[in-house]
Amino acid sequence: MWMPDIRTLFLILFFVNVVLTLMLFTFWKSQKTYIGFRTWMLSLMVTSCGYFLYVLEGAVPVLLTSTVANFLIALSVMMRLDSTGRYFRSAALPKIVYGVLVPAALLLFWFMIVSNSVVMRGVVIALLIVPCFVATALIAIRAGEPETRLLRYIFAAAPLVTALLWTAIVVNGVLTPGDHSLGGPDPINPIFFIVTVLMDIVATCSFLMLNMARSQGELRQSEERYRNLADNLPDYVLIHDREFIHYANPAAARLLGFSQETVVGQSIYSILTPPAAEAARTVIDAICRGEFPDYLSEIDIQLRDGTVRHCLITTVRIEDKGLPSGLSVITDITDRKAAEDALSRVNRKLTILSSITRHDIKNQLTALMAYLQLSEEELERDSTASGYLRSEMKIAQTMGHQLDFTKVYEDMGTAAPVWQNIHASVLWAEKALPMRDVRVEVDRSDIEIYADSLFEKVFYNLIDNALNYGGEAMTAIRITSHETGAGLVIACEDNGVGIAKEEKARLFEQGYGKHTGLGLFLTREILAITGITITENGESGKGARFEMRVPKGAYRFTGEKGDP
Repeated sequence: MWMPDIRTLFLILFFVNVVLTLMLFTFWKSQKTYIGFRTWMLSLMVTSCGYFLYVLEGAVPVLLTSTVANFLIALSVMMRLDSTGRYFRSAALPKIVYGVLVPAALLLFWFMIVSNSVVMRGVVIALLIVPCFVATALIAIRAGEPETRLLRYIFAAAPLVTALLWTAIVVNGVLTPGDHSLGGPDPINPIFFIVTVLMDIVATCSFLMLNMARSQGELRQSEERYRNLADNLPDYVLIHDREFIHYANPAAARLLGFSQETVVGQSIYSILTPPAAEAARTVIDAICRGEFPDYLSEIDIQLRDGTVRHCLITTVRIEDKGLPSGLSVITDITDRKAAEDALSRVNRKLTILSSITRHDIKNQLTALMAYLQLSEEELERDSTASGYLRSEMKIAQTMGHQLDFTKVYEDMGTAAPVWQNIHASVLWAEKALPMRDVRVEVDRSDIEIYADSLFEKVFYNLIDNALNYGGEAMTAIRITSHETGAGLVIACEDNGVGIAKEEKARLFEQGYGKHTGLGLFLTREILAITGITITENGESGKGARFEMRVPKGAYRFTGEKGDP
């Protein structure tokens, strides 16, 4: 029987481990792997280097071909034990265990250079690797993964067989005189090489299959988890290939009046109203081509009995059986739309009612004020009656202001917020107010605020408040701004008499003030619509200072001057 020489046998072991390393590397780069996989792959590389040094025997110093090669083989076995512990227990091998290699290397060097003993070198190597092989097998056998029991047992068998073989070789060398080197005539050597090659292949392939089995198990669990989620969602979930439905969750099937099996295969556009189907086709095709990451819109579903349900639909692109498909989640908003429509109708009726009522009261107030003015002219000689009439005129004027306020307050929040330039709002307020000799300064003209459409009344009210309460000595009003970590701070300050400390707490209350008491209240309400707050923190005697804090995202710098 032909038997290759020792160098050829080591070359076979070298190539086998190189091929196994490349196989694991390809899998590592293309598939999901788990902790410990890379360590096993590196152990194969270390083993390959050790066998390659054996191949070079005679061409390089004997110290490399024996001591270093044996050291690398022992290191690779420890790395496999480390890899197994990482994979099954998520626990790395303590560093101190690797430290055992240092005295082992010294012993190998001693029995190579000082006392040349093949048997003792074999004993040292066996004392290192046999416990590692046994520990590797025990970790795999005792792992709590019943679904991979067969694979784990096959994996564990490889190191146990190798440990048994190494033990047999060492015992044979100790008890039987003769040449027991790996290149010697000992008949156990061919068996050693054949079994070593087979066990390397079995251990590595079973370790690879364990990774694949764990990945498949996690995939099944993930599919089951998401299937349960979809099956129990109150929303309607559909998976389709842009035309035909592949999956419908129970909620969708119940809505459409079919079983889940019957819905599959139907066109997704057959459940929509014709206008909705036409609009949805264009959007869904674009999403499945990857042109949009997702899309949320309203859509109408037509049931078998002709009932139309108003829904929100969002569609994302997915891969279903390797083909580009769409996952659509549909939320029924029919009841919400009905409630919104009913509320809108009620609000419209209330608006009409308040508008008519306000108009009629204003007409009556106008007539009352005219008669009061005529009465005042007739009673100018009677000072007491004239005083009463002036008080009555003031009351009527106040009622008129309050009616005007209800109109402003009614309009507040009815339109969507828009971006508005601060500088433009201040200029508008200046033109609308009697400024006397008071100048208004704005530090920046490129700031826009996302606020209610009545935002221009904010600076109107603040400047008007300063003119009314700042005193005759007030000469300037300054609008400044600066950014903080929380957003933008806009300050409106004057050099007037300021506000007394006891009045600050009630400044923004409705009706508080010497006039209508509605300006600052209205200002706070307008700003609050988009999350802007306002406070007063000036010092009495040094002027008033109102600070508005604008959250991030509600302001921007345009770099251009705003026009009034």
